[in-house]
Amino acid sequence: MTERAERSDTDMLVLLGAAQSVHVRRWASALAARGHRVVVTSWLPAEPLAHVEIRTPEPVVGARAGRTSRAGRVLRMLSTARWLRREIRRVRPDVVHVHSVGRAGLLSLALPRHAVRVVTPWGSDLRFAARSRLRGWVASAVLRRADLVVPTSRSVTREVTDRYRIPAHRATTVSWGVDDDFLCLRDTIDRRAVRAELGVPVDGRVIISMRGAGQVYRTDDIVRAFRTVAPDCPDLHLIVLAGHEPADGAAAGARADCLERVRTVGRELPERLTLVERTLPPADVFRLMRASDLAVSIPRWDQRSSAVLEAALAGCRLLLADLPAYHELLADGLVAELVTEPVADHLPGMFRAAAPLPPAEQLHNRHFIETSELWSRQVEVMRELYRRVSGPPGPRRRDSESSDPTPATDRSDGSGRRAYGKQGHRDSRH
Repeated sequence: MTERAERSDTDMLVLLGAAQSVHVRRWASALAARGHRVVVTSWLPAEPLAHVEIRTPEPVVGARAGRTSRAGRVLRMLSTARWLRREIRRVRPDVVHVHSVGRAGLLSLALPRHAVRVVTPWGSDLRFAARSRLRGWVASAVLRRADLVVPTSRSVTREVTDRYRIPAHRATTVSWGVDDDFLCLRDTIDRRAVRAELGVPVDGRVIISMRGAGQVYRTDDIVRAFRTVAPDCPDLHLIVLAGHEPADGAAAGARADCLERVRTVGRELPERLTLVERTLPPADVFRLMRASDLAVSIPRWDQRSSAVLEAALAGCRLLLADLPAYHELLADGLVAELVTEPVADHLPGMFRAAAPLPPAEQLHNRHFIETSELWSRQVEVMRELYRRVSGPPGPRRRDSESSDPTPATDRSDGSGRRAYGKQGHRDSRH
């Protein structure tokens, strides 16, 4: 049987999300490589992507002059919603995958009623929704209209079913995993050469702030902790990744302010802090992780993060926020340390004391990734969910218990992945 014949019922897929996002582009490329026709519908233009159609609306007349006004933003959103509705009717996809319940989620409310929807809340989406009546209403409406909700952590799946009252048969968990190619890339990276190229001491202890700069990822807290211990730890060096610039004007401004504060500390501590200003492709980020000893991720909220999993494969000692999604990783068997609140009190001491991860624990984390977090497997799980949720032609099955789209092998814990024991995990509170 040919590959296309095996999935003829989900041949056409639309991803609704930010087309410049590395995650949206990664999913689009992976699905297109497996023979699907993939269309990315986005409110902003982005660089072309091989074998993927990226469709964006024409600019709204007069929008440039009023781009920062509330009326201008509403006008653009309404115009984009009408455009999206027309595009979906033209394309007639088997599945629309809505990436985020933020702006993409809001636009998804304009989809034709017959559209089959898979929704993935991103990162802190639901945390923001809990603090805003409008965002909360949007998130609730988006999740209720979904045929399937697919977070990347079990804790968020539980929140979807408990707080938003989405039936359990319409929610499952699929981690996004780690690119299979990184397994081979890992052993080809010369750590000393990467450090030398970046101007980082080849024999120092290197910390990498592995997420993009900004308030969500608490970059300021990481930099402050480093500045606190730097005088007493001359072997420490910090790498900060700027990440991509947000499309939202307010978020872009906050990021710019954060980066300026990082530069200020860099001037105070010459040759101790490296700010990578450009947006790096994933493979280059992985090379920096491989050249680092410690990787830090302390967002205010998160799900199962591919960046964290990549740093684990790279061999970094992981310092992670004390969040439910990260507790899950430890429970599943990942070796990591949790930074308890208040971060300002605990992170400096962890920087001061942390040593490179022993080889045996690096091997343990590598085995964890190889056996449970490979990207290729996660893509196949998602494709199977697309097939099941689209189903045969006929009435929508959203409220029928018999329409459970979750693969039978994944129903026991709702995770979309195999379960692993609690071996080798480490908690900084002990």
